[in-house]
Amino acid sequence: MPHKRADNRAAIVVGGGPAGLTAAISLAEGGVNTALVGLRPAKADNRTTALLAGSVAALDTLGVWSMCAEKAAPLRTMRIVDDTGRLWRAPEVKFSADEIALDAFGHNIENRHLIDALAKRTRNLPALSIVEDEVVAVSSQADAAMVTLKGGKPLRAQIVVGADGRHSLCRAAAGITTDEHRYPQTAMTLCLSHSRPHHDTSTEFHTPSGPFTLVPLPGNRSSLVWVLDPDGLERLRGSG
Repeated sequence: MPHKRADNRAAIVVGGGPAGLTAAISLAEGGVNTALVGLRPAKADNRTTALLAGSVAALDTLGVWSMCAEKAAPLRTMRIVDDTGRLWRAPEVKFSADEIALDAFGHNIENRHLIDALAKRTRNLPALSIVEDEVVAVSSQADAAMVTLKGGKPLRAQIVVGADGRHSLCRAAAGITTDEHRYPQTAMTLCLSHSRPHHDTSTEFHTPSGPFTLVPLPGNRSSLVWVLDPDGLERLRGSG
């Protein structure tokens, strides 16, 4: 069946996560007529993102950082501990941001707060329209790119920005291939409270199965990323 008449934009960004939101805001801030297409996740994203100084500067330039800065914790010290249990272990190492004339290496923030701030900024940009629909196909034509939606009429644009995750339709449409290699590891992530202050220090323990990393959040809270072998994760689940 022929497509219904497609809307035209200069740019379409596919994907409503932090990368897609940032790309759409950047284009619209520059006056580019842009559509941001994607569905909001059904579940809240409980992970965190460590934003290094360059990313914080970019968000500040886009008018986003002021909306979420108070919900982020600075990373002033990076601490690495060898917890491999080997006979000969590396000494503990600390890196301080002030050694390179920075107040902090970056900031750690919960994704839900970052996404809320980015989404709020999108609502104040005249050049940006939000299309809450599922993308089912992306294709190239002689003079444009076509984005086919599940519930609405197709969209056309001069450029499509793919920010649609590991199974990217945009990447496939562009003919970009990937090599995949699976490691026998599983990552567990969570946010936790603790009684002692973290002093804006990120601590990474190198264990036999992978990193066990605590990254500061505001107050006496931290995010944990723990890389385990699959059997180790199952043992933890069983002990709960």
